[in-house]
Amino acid sequence: MGDASMKKWNVIISICLLLGAGGLSYSFFFETDRVVWTTQSSGTNENLSGVFFFDQQSGWIVGAGGIILHTSNGGKTWEKQASPTQEDLYGVDFVDGQTGWAVGSSMVILHTTNGGETWSMKPQEGDKTILGLDFIDTNQGWTVGTFKDIHKTTNAGSTWIPQSTSSSFTWTSLFFLDTSIGWATSIRGDIVHTVNGGELWEGQIQIIRPLTKIQFVDPAHGWAVGAGGRVLATSDGGKDWVPQETSTDKGLWGLAFVDQKLGWASGEDGLILSTRNSGHNWQAQPSGTHENIWSIHFSDATHGWAVGSGGTILNYTP
Repeated sequence: MGDASMKKWNVIISICLLLGAGGLSYSFFFETDRVVWTTQSSGTNENLSGVFFFDQQSGWIVGAGGIILHTSNGGKTWEKQASPTQEDLYGVDFVDGQTGWAVGSSMVILHTTNGGETWSMKPQEGDKTILGLDFIDTNQGWTVGTFKDIHKTTNAGSTWIPQSTSSSFTWTSLFFLDTSIGWATSIRGDIVHTVNGGELWEGQIQIIRPLTKIQFVDPAHGWAVGAGGRVLATSDGGKDWVPQETSTDKGLWGLAFVDQKLGWASGEDGLILSTRNSGHNWQAQPSGTHENIWSIHFSDATHGWAVGSGGTILNYTP
């Protein structure tokens, strides 16, 4: 963070204290003082688009040119894993320490059953891009991307079944709580919901503004982020989506909540936002970079990672 940005940050904190906002602002001051995002060496300048950690130590990152990085020590060191593709990869997901998938352009789907020691290609036809994925177990998962439907597999990705939705626009992200209950977002600003594994997707809201990421922590509480600093929240499973104030117009692309209260969002120009009260207040955390932060993931409340352009890897250490 540059001197000008740090001065602006200090001024905002000082104003909050002078206005006598009480315990919340006082707590915010010390939270800002002790929160640290530190850089981890990726060994690459490639764009890094997706990150997933199975626990505090084991994690994977994917990005441009088919790059796959793995750590077994919380990111102290990252090593390249052999990738069978040079297509750009945008998402990665694991259901245990061994079984995972990565997806990307030209309908690429990679699969591993040994923690990434070897990755195999799942045959797919087409030139579309898969932007997001979510697997619930070793067999059942869904993908979204620049194709009309949401796709589901019941055999670890060997075959995929298209599921019809209410929109023909690009689907950008999805999140499932279990084999039945899930949500998805679109580039048009749609949020759709299913309670039967995607056999039927029903619309919940349409804001005519791109949404990029969605996450729920239980059947009631969820959030979605997108263009222009947009954050939407629900406490009733998506029957009602309420805008939340973020005080930014920068694009948001990453989202990570660990419970009903504590969450983060990441985005343009190194932006990382944090909330400790379900998003009623979002506050910027100094990231130390101006690179775009495409993805953010927390394994628990005190262990988090964010990845972005220029080979950026950030580690959260409170």
